[in-house]
Formats: sequence, structure tokens, C-alpha cells
Amino acid sequence: MKNRTYWKKHYVVETDADEIERHVRLTDFVSHAESFEMPYFEMAKTAPNILISMGSGGHSYIFAELSYQMHLRGYNVFIMPKHGGYTVDALVTRHRDALKFISTNFSGRIGIFGEGLGGYVVFYLALAHAPVKSIVCQNSPAVMTERAYHDALVNDAGLWRDAARRRKIILPAAKLLVRIVPNLPMPISSYIDWKAIIDPNPENWDLENHLVAEGYLKDPDFDKWYPLSAIMSLISTPPPNPVESLTIPTMFLLDQKGPTPAYIIELYNRIPPIKKRIVEIDGSVYWMLSHPRAEARIVCDWFEETL
Repeated sequence: MKNRTYWKKHYVVETDADEIERHVRLTDFVSHAESFEMPYFEMAKTAPNILISMGSGGHSYIFAELSYQMHLRGYNVFIMPKHGGYTVDALVTRHRDALKFISTNFSGRIGIFGEGLGGYVVFYLALAHAPVKSIVCQNSPAVMTERAYHDALVNDAGLWRDAARRRKIILPAAKLLVRIVPNLPMPISSYIDWKAIIDPNPENWDLENHLVAEGYLKDPDFDKWYPLSAIMSLISTPPPNPVESLTIPTMFLLDQKGPTPAYIIELYNRIPPIKKRIVEIDGSVYWMLSHPRAEARIVCDWFEETL
């Protein structure tokens, strides 16, 4: 982290930032012979655990407040390092290594919460029968090789319509370029327009605009570019097993103004009759950060049932 205090001014909306900071601890885990720093909040070695995985571009500390609110419910809460432009398969391996670290040093009662890109990875972990007791996916997931998912990415008519139009233009060329120059850097803003997806509801707009305009877009630790191979892995990575093989309790949190909502509902309906739940939220992708206490309540209520 270039700026250890930036998050306190820009991503904390309902809690005393100094209180959160006093409870943050740091640890490291190893994946692919690389050491990754992982912030966490410790309740007790034998307490249940939550691992949080963020979306594209973001870093661990955007979830500091949400993590602390979950911690107050009795959990050890760990936040993954930012994704850093790795492919989906590489991120699945990194998350497995984080799970191994938690189960070795704390306990095996682990639930994972993933948002956006993190949610895609978490769903694939569940399909791979990773050692996790329960998952929550928000603004995600997908079977990334499905035509229905690809169509949803380029045909969105809601807040994401501008991004959908860009994707429709970029994708044909990107499919060719990735074979020639897989490491070509691409701006994340070419397929995600951070400001355009702010909730237009007046009750939420001011706060979310602050989170984005003064937070995300000026954050020195945000990823601004990903290699083309990482971006294209989001539409080309096959699932480790069919959706029908899912056995891990699964919750989808569906922000109605988030990406591909109709596709996510259809995917949810294909999940076998295991313990599952879908919760629809009248908000944008930033709802979890603009309403951290309400978000923590929904997620922790689910984990209390399933961990």
C-alpha cells in the first residue's frame, strides 16, 4: 500500500475509522512462491472465519469497514490482496492457498464472500469443491464460457449500458489480440465506467459519488490497467465442474442496478436443490460500501446458518 491511511478518509461511512484501524492486523500467505499481505480482524483462533474477495481494480482496504462490521458479529475476517491483473485460474489457486493458510492457523470453518471479479473466482472455487463451508457472491457470478453470459455483457440496458456498448466494440478485436499480445495492458475503464454505475437514487447518489469520485478514481493503490489475458479470462475460463455438481451452500446477493442481473437470476435457478438463497437489493454495485452495516447483517445471517 502506497498510502496506509487513504481508506480511512474515503471508504468509511458508518463507523469510527480509528476504531477500525486499531483492530486491523496484518499477516502473509504464500502462493506460487510469492508472498501476499492479508489484512484481517481476529476474534479467536477457534472462531468461524470469513474470507473476503474484492472486485476488479480494488484493494483490501476498501472493505475495511465492511470487514470490521462482520468481525463484530463474532468472526475472524480476512481480506484478500488485490487481484493485480492475474487470470481467473491463477486467482483460484491464490484463493485456495489463502484458505489453506486460514484453516492451518485458525479453523476450517470458512465462508467466502466475493464481489464482482472476486465473486466469479469464489463461485469457481465452490464448483471445484474447495475446502470452504459456504459462499456468498455479489454482482456475480457466471459460467464464463456461456453464450448467455457473453450476450448479457454486451446487451445491458441499465446503468451499465455505456460499458456494454464499449464491450461490444472491443471484444471482437480483443479475442484476436489476446492470441498475439496477451500481456497488452488495457485500462479497466475501457469496460467498467466507474461513475456511470453510481446509483441515481438521490438517497444514495451523493455518498456513492463521494466513494467513487473522491475515492476510487483518485486512489493511488487502485489497479488502473490489467493485461489483456486477465481480462479475456473473464469470458474464456471454463468451469471446473458443471453447475449441477455444486454442493456448497450458496447465496447470491443481487444488486438490481448491478451487472447482468437477469443472467445471474437464471444461473441461480440452475443451481441444484442444495441450501441456497438469492437476496435482491435495490441498489448499485456500491451498495455494500455505502451500507456496510446492512450488508454485514445480510451476509453474517447467512453464514450463521451455514458455517
